[in-house]
Amino acid sequence: MKLSRRHTLLGLAASMASPAFADKGAVGDPLPFAADLAQTVENGPSALALKIKDEDKQPVDIANWLGSWTLLSFWAPWCKQCRNEMPSIARMNRQLDHERVRLLPLAFDWRGPYFVRKFLDEINVTDLPVYMGDGENLDATLGLSRLPTTAILDPEGVLRFTIAGEAIWDDEKTLTWLNSLEI
Repeated sequence: MKLSRRHTLLGLAASMASPAFADKGAVGDPLPFAADLAQTVENGPSALALKIKDEDKQPVDIANWLGSWTLLSFWAPWCKQCRNEMPSIARMNRQLDHERVRLLPLAFDWRGPYFVRKFLDEINVTDLPVYMGDGENLDATLGLSRLPTTAILDPEGVLRFTIAGEAIWDDEKTLTWLNSLEI
């Protein structure tokens, strides 16, 4: 079957609207899917010693997330790659099976939660909570320091997977993988 020019152009336009062609800059390859970047962590450390504060600067106990898989998304408003992937993370969060997998976006910004919320509002991501992390505590507890990085904790709070670098989070492969993690 020979495709008309119109069908060819429509197909090209549809493929370029895919998340795989998300803006990575003027040049470069398309961003990878988060599931393709996942690295298994053998004998991972417990995350229960992480220091977290909520938007009101009140301590939050990560034990509140026990019982389901937890995606700890480490990011900062001043980090270009973090800024780029936050809309994809927000779209992913809307499609997660929250009884099985929950997102805890953990921001690192010396200016505090007000500026983090302001940034999220600017990019029209209004449905994610603001949690603040402590970089030294993150490194000491999980041995992680690169942004963006997502640590995936099992239902007991143990680090099982890491995903380092900018990625697409709302693709079918990543969503299927995350929503199929065994509790």
